[in-house]
Amino acid sequence: MNSSNRDVVLLTAFACDPRLPSEPTIGWEYLLSWLTIADERDLQVVAVMNERSRVATIARLEEIKRDVSRLILVSPAEPRYLRFLHHHRLTRLEHMVWAWRVPAAVRATIETTRVVLARHVTFASELLAPPITWLPATTYAVWGPVGSTGRADAYLFAPRPADWRKRYVIQRLRDFISRKSARRVARQVDLTLTTSNILAEVVRSVGARAEVFPNTRPIRPPDTDARRTATSGALRLLCVGNLVPLKRFELAIAALSVPELADATLRIAGKPAPGRPNELAALARELAVDERVRFLGQIPREAVVTEMIAADVLIHLSAREGGSGVVGEATAVGLPVVVFAGTGAAAVLEFADAPGVAIGREEPRTSASVAEAVTAAALLPRDASTVWTETRLIDEERVLLDRAVALRSAK
Repeated sequence: MNSSNRDVVLLTAFACDPRLPSEPTIGWEYLLSWLTIADERDLQVVAVMNERSRVATIARLEEIKRDVSRLILVSPAEPRYLRFLHHHRLTRLEHMVWAWRVPAAVRATIETTRVVLARHVTFASELLAPPITWLPATTYAVWGPVGSTGRADAYLFAPRPADWRKRYVIQRLRDFISRKSARRVARQVDLTLTTSNILAEVVRSVGARAEVFPNTRPIRPPDTDARRTATSGALRLLCVGNLVPLKRFELAIAALSVPELADATLRIAGKPAPGRPNELAALARELAVDERVRFLGQIPREAVVTEMIAADVLIHLSAREGGSGVVGEATAVGLPVVVFAGTGAAAVLEFADAPGVAIGREEPRTSASVAEAVTAAALLPRDASTVWTETRLIDEERVLLDRAVALRSAK
C-alpha cells in the first residue's frame, strides 16, 4: 500500500502501448497528460493496464527520461493458463477478464478513499463495462470516450463481402445490445464521454449524464503550402485504413467504374489483416479499374498527411467506427470526406464542422450514390478544422479534475 498522502487520479486503460497505432496509443496520450497534470496539481497517478502495455510504457518513459515520481503503474496478475487470451481475436474477452481483476489490483496498491477522479479510457466500445464502478461515492467516475456507432446497411452496398450476411446481422445485433449496455453502464458512473451525439442521447434517455468528445488524438496541422486549393483535372481520391471488409474500401474501388469518376484515381494506404491476401487488388482488376488504383501499403502517419494534402477527397465508408483518427486528420488539413451518416466517422466529421458528405440511409445502395457523394465533396471549400488541438485531451482532463475536486468538497 502506497504511503503518499496525495490525492489520487486512477487511470484505467487496458491497452496503453506507445508502440502501437490508433486506439491503443490513446491510453499513452492520456497517461502523458495526467503526468503533466500531476506535476501541476501535486497528485498521484495510478495507471492500470495490461502487462504488455506496462512493460512497453516503462521502457518508453525511461527512453524519454520522464519523471515518474508521481506515477504508479499497475497490471493485474495474468495467470499462465490465461495467456491464450493474447490472441488478437480474443482481445475483448481478455479485456473483460482484465477488468474483473482491476479492483483487487488497485486495492492492493492504494487506499481507494484517496481516489478523487477515476478515468477509464481506450477501447472505444460501449459493450465493455469500465472497471471503475466499484469505487467510493466520493470518487468522480468518468467513462469514455466510448461509442462505435455503425451502419449495418453499409454491407448491403455492392460489391458485398463474401460474408456480408453475417456482418449485417452482427452489426444489427451490436447496435441493439450496445444501446442496452450503454444505458446500463452509464447509470453506474458520474459522466460518460461519447464519440457521437447519437450515443449521448441514448445515455441521456435514462437520466445519465453524457457529453460528446470524440476519441480522436490531437493532430498537428502541417505547415505547408502544398495543399490543393481547387480541383483541377482528374480527381485524386484517397482511402486510409486496414484492408478489411469493415472499412468497405470495395465501395471506393467500384465507384471508379461510374462515368462521373471515369478519370479519377484512387490511392489506398493500409495493409490486409495478418495472413490475408489483398483481395481488393483482384476486385480492381475485375472491374477494369486497376490501372487507376494504387496500393501504398502501410505508411507512416506523416506520409498519410502528405497524401491527404495532395488528395481531393477522402473516402471513408467504414461500417463502424469509434473516434476515427483518419477522418480527424483529413478535417485538420481541410480535405473533404465522404462517410456513411450515423457512423463514428460521421460523428467526427460533424464534431469538426468540416467539409464532407454523409451518405444517408435513404440513398440508393449503389456505386452511383457513392460517386455522386464523391463529386459533391470535391466541390466543397477546403476549410481546415481547428478542433483537434494538441492540448485537447489534457484540457478536457483538467476540466474533469476541477469537477471532481468541487464535488468532493461539496460532499
